[in-house]
Amino acid sequence: MRPLAAVNHDFETMSETLNQAIPKMATPTVAVERTDQTSANREPTKLSFAFLWLFTFAVYARPQDIYPVINPLHLPLVFGICAGLAYLADLISGRARLMWPRELVLVLLLTAWFILGVPFSYWRGGSFEVLIDLWIKVVLSFFLLTQTLTSVGRVRKLLWAIVIGELLATIASIILRGEGRLEEGGRLAGVSLGLLNMNYFGIVVSVTLPYIAVLYVSRRSPLRTGFLIATIGSTLWMLVLTASRGGFLGVIFSMVLTWWFILRGSLRGRIVAALLPMFLIISMVKAPDVFWLRLQTIWGGSQAVTSMTSASAEESTKGREFLLEQSIKYSLQFPVFGVGIGNFPLYNGEFIHRPDAWLGTHNTFTQISSEAGIPALVLFLTLFGTVVRRARRLSKKLAEDEANHELRLLARATLVSAVAFAFGAFFAHLGYEYIFYYVAGIAASLWAISRRSDAASQSADGSAEPRPTPPLPQWSPKWP
Repeated sequence: MRPLAAVNHDFETMSETLNQAIPKMATPTVAVERTDQTSANREPTKLSFAFLWLFTFAVYARPQDIYPVINPLHLPLVFGICAGLAYLADLISGRARLMWPRELVLVLLLTAWFILGVPFSYWRGGSFEVLIDLWIKVVLSFFLLTQTLTSVGRVRKLLWAIVIGELLATIASIILRGEGRLEEGGRLAGVSLGLLNMNYFGIVVSVTLPYIAVLYVSRRSPLRTGFLIATIGSTLWMLVLTASRGGFLGVIFSMVLTWWFILRGSLRGRIVAALLPMFLIISMVKAPDVFWLRLQTIWGGSQAVTSMTSASAEESTKGREFLLEQSIKYSLQFPVFGVGIGNFPLYNGEFIHRPDAWLGTHNTFTQISSEAGIPALVLFLTLFGTVVRRARRLSKKLAEDEANHELRLLARATLVSAVAFAFGAFFAHLGYEYIFYYVAGIAASLWAISRRSDAASQSADGSAEPRPTPPLPQWSPKWP
């Protein structure tokens, strides 16, 4: 197999070729907030971005779960279609230019591989349903992220859509906690049936926490500060109510990285870094018994089984180990196309005939390899490596550029989010969910914004010839 660095170079070349091959339908205005605030008003794809913002809010908040009466409106679908049509209108009219970042090329190749694997699926209808009902929405949102996030301001606004949606779903779950339908075995399942259910909640919090830190550090506003503190406090409280062991560990891991890469560089950051553990400790002190009974199985193993709750948690751990072994087995047994996307629970259940066999892999990496084959896993890992490498490079490149301080912080937050997702991906199957692809879309956009900023600076300097890009500094213990 070729080295991953060579694969990355090939994709870089492919994306550059595509960008040069597509004629410029219109030259978009470079919206760099540090040089020209008025240019933001002339940005293309404004309507498309507005609908993408609404789509993002609907995906994270899922208001239809809080108010079932609006469920027939299909808000995410409507907002997604409107965003796509608005972008298509801008593209046809020449107000927007189609861009081909490497991340988009990788996601499209992954999509093509999923499609090729459908005829070889154990249950073709199930794979086709996952492809149409879930994955196509993820691809559309990812595509629009790479095309419409053309400024730091837009990235910031999108993050607020995520934060507001997360806060709404969390507050609703806490308020409605007394309803029996929101609890499972003493654990708060939450009102959301999407990303913020109890199995994914901790992972979502760990991924969004670095971005919340950037929103806090980069802008001083009592109202914003109070809103962000309320978000952190409510999410940490719900985290312990869900009693998710993997989610709890993921948030701790994200906190440490967020402090190191984002918060420790400023006084405001160090203050909130001291408050975060305090909020978490208070939440843990007030946590229900189910949280501690499940948590002690992490270090106590089978010796910690002293109640039905502990026994259930221990059984869950053994079940996940069994599912991991099975997913690795199928990855090696069907290395090209796997058993079919979305087919692992059915295939495993049909052949094993165990109650815990009819479940997902609880591991994103083996989910992709067992359901879509080793090539799909390689594409996914290449996408992940691209996100991490570009975020790290951008952060180092802007280390001494105070004019692009917010862009540098967003790059660091993206790096932390990607690593936090990778940690959580060992505890949940999220290969076809929005979580990581939003991080990847933001990463691609930040890289493009930086390159446009460099081009604008060269143009302002009156350079007839493009200046060579200075070599990037190597990783050292002094970074960041």
